[in-house]
Amino acid sequence: MDYSKKYRELVELSHSDNTEIKETADVWLIGIGLQGAAELKVSAFLLDLAIRNVKGEIIRDEVCQLLNAHYANMPKDETKRSHGLDGDYEIIPPDSPRIKEIEEYNRKLRPTLYAELDKKRKREELLSEDSSDKLVFVNIKNSYEALQRNDRKHPLYRNSLYDCTRKYWPIKEENFDVATHILGCYKGKVIEVIYINNRYIEPSGEYAGRKVFEGVEQSDSPYIGIDLHEIFGTLANFRVKYWNI
Repeated sequence: MDYSKKYRELVELSHSDNTEIKETADVWLIGIGLQGAAELKVSAFLLDLAIRNVKGEIIRDEVCQLLNAHYANMPKDETKRSHGLDGDYEIIPPDSPRIKEIEEYNRKLRPTLYAELDKKRKREELLSEDSSDKLVFVNIKNSYEALQRNDRKHPLYRNSLYDCTRKYWPIKEENFDVATHILGCYKGKVIEVIYINNRYIEPSGEYAGRKVFEGVEQSDSPYIGIDLHEIFGTLANFRVKYWNI
């Protein structure tokens, strides 16, 4: 079995347009990278199983069964356990400084994946009950699509994504006063985040009494890209929703 050929095939699968295939291949590559950081090398046999798993030919339980069967008679010493690796693997204590070295190695190996993992971790932290952020989610579908079409005759046309998000909203007074962020959502996902530093109530005209915000756009916010379906049970008739308020 050609190790290099198998490894290249797994890397190619990690660039697949199929999200499930790409993510599964990424997981395998991270595991292989961990072994590389520990100066170990996985076997070509394991690479072949990984590729078959990524392609959906075998499930994870079958991978384990095949590994156990293949290495059933492999001698084991007292300090290491067999796991389908050419040199077995070392048990690293959770407080070992090598854990950090291994993570740094993998960050260099798969920077895009780790950036997404960091963003997901940060989102979970910000959306936890301990977060001080108080969020207002607004559905900007109509105004955003008018902006994209440059349809200046549309009654909800706004001249920027910022304006689509910050005005004019029927927000409850108690929520209006304490909100820290307003998040513009399109088709259930956050595409604009504004950190609020000023707010006022429209005094007159067509939108008299509606709430308006001013603040700083945060294009690199961890909230960008959040799928509201993961937070709320339903988005039926979604216009304004609140979180942690």
